[in-house]
Amino acid sequence: MTTRRGFLGLVGMSALALAGCATPSTPRPGTGGATAAAADKLKTLTPTYVPFAGVKPDIPGTVSTLPGVPDISGGFTSYPANPAAALTQKAGKGGSYKAMTPLWGPPPPGLDDNSYFQAVNADIGATVEFQIADGMTYADKAIARLASGDLPELMVIPSWEIDKMADFNTAVDKAFEDLTPYLQGDKAKPYALLANLPTAAWQWSVWNGKLMAVPFPTEPYPYALLFRKDLFDKNGWNQNPKNAEELYQLGKEITDPKANRWAFGAIHEMAWPIFKVPQEWRLEGGKLVHKYETPEFELMLAWMRKLYTEELVHPDVAGSKSANEKELIGAGKILIYRDGLGAWKELLQQHTPKNPSFALNPFPVFAHDGGRPIMYHNNAAGIFTFIRKGLPKAQVEELLSILNWCAAPYGTKEYELSYFGVKGKHFDLDSSGVPKLTDLGTKEVAYTYGFLGGRPLYVDWPFPEAAKANIEWQNATFQYIEKTPFDGIRVQRPSKYSGLQVPTEDKFTDIMRGRRPVSDVKQIVTEWKRDGGDEAREFYMKVLRDNGRA
Repeated sequence: MTTRRGFLGLVGMSALALAGCATPSTPRPGTGGATAAAADKLKTLTPTYVPFAGVKPDIPGTVSTLPGVPDISGGFTSYPANPAAALTQKAGKGGSYKAMTPLWGPPPPGLDDNSYFQAVNADIGATVEFQIADGMTYADKAIARLASGDLPELMVIPSWEIDKMADFNTAVDKAFEDLTPYLQGDKAKPYALLANLPTAAWQWSVWNGKLMAVPFPTEPYPYALLFRKDLFDKNGWNQNPKNAEELYQLGKEITDPKANRWAFGAIHEMAWPIFKVPQEWRLEGGKLVHKYETPEFELMLAWMRKLYTEELVHPDVAGSKSANEKELIGAGKILIYRDGLGAWKELLQQHTPKNPSFALNPFPVFAHDGGRPIMYHNNAAGIFTFIRKGLPKAQVEELLSILNWCAAPYGTKEYELSYFGVKGKHFDLDSSGVPKLTDLGTKEVAYTYGFLGGRPLYVDWPFPEAAKANIEWQNATFQYIEKTPFDGIRVQRPSKYSGLQVPTEDKFTDIMRGRRPVSDVKQIVTEWKRDGGDEAREFYMKVLRDNGRA
């Protein structure tokens, strides 16, 4: 599982896409539209791993012992004084390409009016022109592009959007290049920084037995429950709720419409683990039980409904599927929301230049009843960069070389340029040696090249206190990660099952927001089972049997 919040939350994006849509179903479960492969088979398709010597982190992470669950890579509390170049020659050969990426925030000026884009492209040695789409509605735009066949040379699609697409298993072959001939095994040696990406992340880039994309490795956790620490400190609010009732009471204390302040955004995805809802499937007595079918899920819905009914959720969130919660948390109009740990960094970068006291922290994980908590885990990759099918071999190789540049890890000149722009122009170092965007940098620099493939993930933040708090939270939370029946198995969702997710969860959203009674849960689950849930259960049971787990 990887979610939009989990990535920048990935930072995070679903008919083909990032946050979730349905498209017409294609093959039924058990046919060509759904497959599974275990780790040993996947490794034969992935690049040979060759570590790239980088900067050693100040704070060690946690090495994962769970199959398919990424490590916690560690963190940095200071910025490297002298970033070194990772590459000795230009990545590009003068080509010109378009790249479609999401962005959760105001778009920067376009290429012709953006000195940051121009500087990065000059260093790469090729022109990348971004087609930036609003991350909140990215799925709709991605679906439309796929349907039209009018695709850019590079197209970024997050996994949480792919999971909700009914026909992606078919679309991926029609739309995108098979990268196996370029990157399998030792063929990846010309792309040393791509070969430095963890094997587990590459395994999630396999569709239909082929390596189809460059992965963005993700942190272990899809999201956390983040709060405005500066405002909590100022008002003396509880920063360590121990159960759902304490969180609810905290929400009542915080909410003050006259002050234009509400406690919560749409926190239901974090309410799932709080109420111990399984991540997707639970194996009980030799049978698979879906999260929708559990009593914990119904308890969660009733609790969330209370938050909406008592108007503890911001009205823009309650009345919209695409409210910009990042803006609301930044403005102090909501104080608690769920997002990926990457969003923590993103918001610090956005708001501290104009509000130096701005601070976020995550609540320690807790269970609704005060017992031992659980936490979900991400898949090892959460966002994928695809290359349009049918390009000449030389262009595919140039694009892979560009993605190799984008994979330069923390502590390199390429990383610095892609994240902050040109020193002395787009950013300067403050008295602590931390990069700070200038006014021009704030206007022009956007998270764009970072989406084009990934790099080994560290908490590489120029915010020492937040970096330390992040790693400490991750290391403390790792013990609560809940194993799933399918850890270490790459499962392509059955098409019909994927198409069910968004319409089904829309019905549950109606219950949470008071538009349908809680008693409708059983009817919705019955419809879900009838329309493909039971067929999916049969498919997933076969996956478990084929892999000796049932």
